[in-house]
Amino acid sequence: MEKPIPGFYCCYLLRAKNRKSYYIGSTPNPARRLGQHNGDSKGGAKRTSMQGKRPWEMTCIVTGFPSKFAALQFEWAWQNTHATRHIEREIREARMEQMKGRGKKAAGSPPKSKGTKRPPVSLKTRLENLHYLLGVKSFVRWPLQVRFFAPDVFKLWEKYTAKSTPRLRSSILVQLTPADLPTAPTDSGAETAIDKIPAVIREIAVAYEDCKIFSEKSTSLLAEEQTPSCGVCKGHMDLSKGFVLVCPLETCRTVSHMSCLSGKFLREEGSPIALVPLYGTCPGCRSPLKWSTLVKELSLRIRGQKELEVLFKPKRRKKADSVSEADASEIPELGDEDEELDDDWMQEVDDEEDEFESLDAKSDHMTKRNINGVVQV
Repeated sequence: MEKPIPGFYCCYLLRAKNRKSYYIGSTPNPARRLGQHNGDSKGGAKRTSMQGKRPWEMTCIVTGFPSKFAALQFEWAWQNTHATRHIEREIREARMEQMKGRGKKAAGSPPKSKGTKRPPVSLKTRLENLHYLLGVKSFVRWPLQVRFFAPDVFKLWEKYTAKSTPRLRSSILVQLTPADLPTAPTDSGAETAIDKIPAVIREIAVAYEDCKIFSEKSTSLLAEEQTPSCGVCKGHMDLSKGFVLVCPLETCRTVSHMSCLSGKFLREEGSPIALVPLYGTCPGCRSPLKWSTLVKELSLRIRGQKELEVLFKPKRRKKADSVSEADASEIPELGDEDEELDDDWMQEVDDEEDEFESLDAKSDHMTKRNINGVVQV
C-alpha cells in the first residue's frame, strides 16, 4: 500500500460485520489503518484482532483536526463520554444515567463496583455522543467534517439529529459517500491488501499534499530580503519573533501578524469574545479565507520540517534501460534511507495509537493543552 505523507489525523468509527461490535480510533491514514484492523497488513489494535469480529468496515470518519493531539483528545472523549472533562460534570452524569437506563441490569446482578466504569455503548449512543461532542465548547470552533460510508448508519444519524437540540453549526459538513466494492484482483489473480479497501476510503485526503503549493509560496515570500509590513496594522514584521500568516492565493503577497488577522476575522464574524476565528477576508486581496487553511500552513512551516522534507523529496530515479542487471544491483536507489525512516515514523504512529487505547481517565489532562492556536503537527 502506498504510504501517504504524514498529515493531520482523523477519528473513525468501525463496525464488525460478523458481530455487534464497534471500535473508535484515530489515524493519519484511514485506508492503511483499516487494512491493519482487518489483518491484511502488519499492525492494528488488540481489540480488533479477534478473527470472529473481522472483517471490520469503516462507517464514518471525522476530519479537520488542527493537530494529532487534538484528534487524540477527541477520540478519547468520544470513547469515554462519561468521564471526559470536555463535557460539564452535570451533563456528563446525566448522559451516563441515560446510557445506563437503556441497558438495565437484571435482578440479582452484583452491586456496582467503585469508580467510574464505562457503560455499555450501542451504535445509536456512539452517534449521539459524536453529535454532542461536535457542539461542546472545546471543539465547537474546530473546522470539523463528518463523512459517512455506511448508508444505514447515516440514516440512524439523520434520525437522531433531526430531533436533537441544539443543532449542529452550519460550518460542519456532514455527507454520505457510500463505500463501493473493493477493487477487483489484478490479472495475476493475487488480491493485495489495497484491493480490499474501498476506493472512497483510499482516496481520503488527510495529508499535506493540498498544502504543497501554499508552502512553496510562503517559503519564497518570507525569504525575500525586503521584510513586508502587516496587512492589518501596517506595522513591522519580525519574522524571528512572531507568528506570520500568509494569504494562500498565488497572486496575493499579503502577510499579517497572527494576532492582528485573528482579531480582524473575529470582528467580521461578529464573535469578538471568541479566541479562534473560523473565517474572514484577506486584508490585501479581500478574498474569503478559512482560518484553518492559514494555521495549517503555519504549523507545517514552523514545526513540520520532517513533513516538509518528505513533501518535497524528489521522486526516485528509474534505472537506465542500458544498465545491466549486474551493474544495476550495485547502484543504490535514491531515497532508500528515507523510505526506512518513513516506515519507522508510521510504526511510531501505530504504537502511539495502540498505547492510547489503554489510557484511563487521567489521560484527559491533555484537555488542558491549548490546541486552538498553532500546535505541534
